[in-house]
Amino acid sequence: MQSACWVLHSLSQTMRGFATSLEKHNTPLPPDERKIAARWSNPSDILSLLLLVGGDVIQKALAQQAGGTYYLPPPVVFSFGWVSYAFRGLLTIMGNRLMPSPEISVTVLNMASGYHRSNQSWVIARLLRDYDRLWMPIEVREQLAKVKKDPGADRSRKRVGLCVAVFEPSPQAVAGVPTRDAIWYSGYLVATLQLLVSVVPWTTSGIWEIFAITVAGTVIAFFTASLPQWTDEKWNCGRNSKGTFVLTRGNGAQHAVVILGNQRGLHLEDLSMPHERLSVSQSTKWIYGLLTVLWCGLLITVDGLRYETWFLVAIGAIGMVHTVAVAGAPRRPETLGIHLCYKRVFAETKVMKTLQVTEDEYPGLGRCMLPIFFPGELRDDEKEWWRRARARELARKKKEAAPVSAPPDAKLTWNENEMQCCHPSI
Repeated sequence: MQSACWVLHSLSQTMRGFATSLEKHNTPLPPDERKIAARWSNPSDILSLLLLVGGDVIQKALAQQAGGTYYLPPPVVFSFGWVSYAFRGLLTIMGNRLMPSPEISVTVLNMASGYHRSNQSWVIARLLRDYDRLWMPIEVREQLAKVKKDPGADRSRKRVGLCVAVFEPSPQAVAGVPTRDAIWYSGYLVATLQLLVSVVPWTTSGIWEIFAITVAGTVIAFFTASLPQWTDEKWNCGRNSKGTFVLTRGNGAQHAVVILGNQRGLHLEDLSMPHERLSVSQSTKWIYGLLTVLWCGLLITVDGLRYETWFLVAIGAIGMVHTVAVAGAPRRPETLGIHLCYKRVFAETKVMKTLQVTEDEYPGLGRCMLPIFFPGELRDDEKEWWRRARARELARKKKEAAPVSAPPDAKLTWNENEMQCCHPSI
């Protein structure tokens, strides 16, 4: 830390001393070289430009860190790109949206209704994106490795047909309240480091403006991440859901994540809907407008600096590295407010076999995924299998719904409409 600050201070002093010595010896530099020397001794113009780039990275870092119930403000550090994001955020909030758009395509299926819709939630997209990168249970990985060694597996392919992992919401945690992890708390560590760097020119050269700019940028950034609108958008759905939902990237995907309904989780179909139904209060819009004005004022102040600006470049670079790392970091479901407990996994060499095994264990679950993974015509034997599975499911439901006083030889019947499966070819 001390070595880095000493290097920055020495670099700034060396460039300024070089230009001064040339003036004393009446050795004027050519115009182009004078401009280059001025840029290296005082890169304030470049620093002002850097504050205008990288707004999309700031938005994703805010989406990662903001939201939830907290006693401390979400730590999104001061860095390059905040002025650009301020105008972008002002535009998006006028359209009733602060959260970024989903980065990957996800299909959300409702087991009860059989409906499936394209996901519009950034939280659900990040949940599925980070599944095989970070939080896939060890049992699922072991099952995948076992299936790949199966004699019937295609050795030329490095993946199984389909892997269905079943989870249920945690009965202890509260849905929609995220757990804080090391990535979240790292923002305070980086902000402290930035403040320490900004103190160096104040103590060595008496230039306090860099410290003031760093404090102001950090306060405005923390306040922006503390707006209640982030919480409203991230978990804009019902709680304590009874529904069972399936998350998958669609036909040809390797994985399908099933979240059972136990009246403790989020209503994921509701969460996946667009944000048009969520309105932003006028006070929030005015606050965001004021924040944009403050960022513009900070930009003007930075442009007016003439000494020790290398320290401010270093402060912005430290913040930008952390912001990029936070924006793209894989996170566990609980940090997104979705607390899950692993139940079991189904994986076979063929997609149809996986769906059939899933249907045997959870009636109706494999059937709701059938139109996604097999949108075309089924074979005759497959049609017959799913008809029998549907008949068994209906018989079980009627038996569970039958009065206790019904005679033991009561005949269970169902009409032709009840026998229809979700797949159009059955």
